[in-house]
Amino acid sequence: MYPPREDSHLLVAVAARARPGERWLELGCGEGTAARAAARAGAYVLATDINPAALAGLRERAHREGLSVGVVRTDLFRGLRRFDRILANPPYLPTRPGEEDPDPWVDRALNGGPDGLRLTRRIVRSLASHLRPGGRAYLVVSSRQAGAGRTALRRFWARRHGTVRTRAERRLEGERLELWELAVRPDRLSRGARRSAVPRSGNGGRRRTLRPRRSGSSRGPGRGRSRAPGAASARRRSPRGS
Repeated sequence: MYPPREDSHLLVAVAARARPGERWLELGCGEGTAARAAARAGAYVLATDINPAALAGLRERAHREGLSVGVVRTDLFRGLRRFDRILANPPYLPTRPGEEDPDPWVDRALNGGPDGLRLTRRIVRSLASHLRPGGRAYLVVSSRQAGAGRTALRRFWARRHGTVRTRAERRLEGERLELWELAVRPDRLSRGARRSAVPRSGNGGRRRTLRPRRSGSSRGPGRGRSRAPGAASARRRSPRGS
């Protein structure tokens, strides 16, 4: 499994400030470091990932710590309702066709598409439908992603939904990580958003039985994110964007 790195630590710092009774969601949880931090603080936590081995590992670690963390195998928000806080650290390495990692699970963890924003874009465009009144989302972005694309996403959110603020920043060699806080303006909340909703599992409303498989984790090795030696693209990518 991928050990927590600088990008993970940005989310953990937020999760540690969770309040008892709040409903938190970690998308693409991997090891679930942030999910467990929120659970320790007393929040009700749901963690999702497409990788069954990642979820099985998180469930085992949470059990050892005596934490209540729900796990659901689903694609991003599929089958879920609304939360007080949403955390996401999506894959952001720009990856052109033909550069995919041969291990499909490693590729899912690292492959951000040609501009590094493929999954980030999907998340931002769906967030407002899954935040409760007063809710916030926290999203990790990287200077490796296309700068124009990141600017376009901030403008989209500000125009359609609310505010975007950079709450934290980490500078690495050849890369800058940022933690965005996205909030919905009260006047933009739909009628459905004003109702209290309980998260439900995806995949037809039923949770799958999760068994560890011989597969890679949902996060790849390296400082920040870089591909492991021997992978399809072992060289460090040069930064993209601003």
